[in-house]
Amino acid sequence: MIANDLPQGMTRNTISLLLGHPDPATVFTPELHEAMQSVLNQPQAYKALQYGPEQGTPGLISYLVDKVNREQDLALQPANMMLVAGSTHAIDMIARLFTKPGDIAIVEAPSYVDALHVFRDQQIELCSIPMDEHGLIVTELATLLAQLKSEGKTPRFLYSVPNFHNPTGITLSEERRVQIIALAQQYSFFIIEDDVYRYLGFERSLPTSFYALAQGERVMSIGSFSKTLAPGLRIGWLTGSPEAIQQCVNAGTTQMGGGANPLAAQMVMEYCLKGYWEWHIQRLQALYQQRRDTALAALSQFMPADVIWTTPLGGFFIWITLPKTIFAQEVKRLALHQGVTLSSGEGFFINFTDGQHNLRIAYSFASLSDLEAGIKILGQIIRNLQHP
Repeated sequence: MIANDLPQGMTRNTISLLLGHPDPATVFTPELHEAMQSVLNQPQAYKALQYGPEQGTPGLISYLVDKVNREQDLALQPANMMLVAGSTHAIDMIARLFTKPGDIAIVEAPSYVDALHVFRDQQIELCSIPMDEHGLIVTELATLLAQLKSEGKTPRFLYSVPNFHNPTGITLSEERRVQIIALAQQYSFFIIEDDVYRYLGFERSLPTSFYALAQGERVMSIGSFSKTLAPGLRIGWLTGSPEAIQQCVNAGTTQMGGGANPLAAQMVMEYCLKGYWEWHIQRLQALYQQRRDTALAALSQFMPADVIWTTPLGGFFIWITLPKTIFAQEVKRLALHQGVTLSSGEGFFINFTDGQHNLRIAYSFASLSDLEAGIKILGQIIRNLQHP
């Protein structure tokens, strides 16, 4: 059997509304190529091919610390941050090092499907809290926490994608973030803030981060270059207390493997220090806003009146809710027969049946014409299922 040479999750000759990936045309830019060549042409280039410092390439950590401090009015020190091999590495490391099998964790419903996978790998017991248009419903969280306490149980952490949520595209309101932090202090759990879409906002400033609101107390925050530069570089960052970061640095896998991707980190550092990343982010914001607007216009034009969807203020995703008589798996199956791929909602919930009437559209990867064509096909499929 020959391995598929296409990017993860991609099928030939299809319209992909499935992939939460950057537009391929934005990945290998002349600026990134220049930064790569600059590193490779340096006399000391061989050092980037050695094991790196366990915490990560110091120059890139320094750049990120300065950027986060400037943008979020924080006073981070390098001891508050380490580089990771993408957000997946950070989520897995936190789950592995800060929990034990049987611990309870709370997630949003729906939540990022691959994070749920990682938590299940670590044998963590998952509880979920529903969302509305403002994000996780805090009253439901408070009720769950009180119930767990009455049973003598304490959750270990809450996992949240607060900005441009995957899969819904919803942004958690600042008021609710403050309330969640108060509950974390009251019930002694910590918050994993998966903030990888932070720099892909379209229309207004973001609510203050969990980390900034809590001044770092009981919060570990994850960032990544995967959505705004190139996922194949496998470079992200984890921010937390010096003690938590040191625990991650001291982990066996970190000590054994050295810092995250020293060669890629050197290239990203060169790219960032030349000011290219800031410019690239602005370009992506404009590009993905146009994609979102095209997808929303197509949904308005082609979907039946009883189909509803979210209106994201950034990120990659729109969440569709179907009528109760229409099942997502059937729409997905029929769409694939017509060359359109997308995600059905079941895998985004800990109780699969909760998502059987939901679809996730990713608008980041497809062209404008493919977005319109794919959504038109979906609309017709749903109409046919309503009126066979």
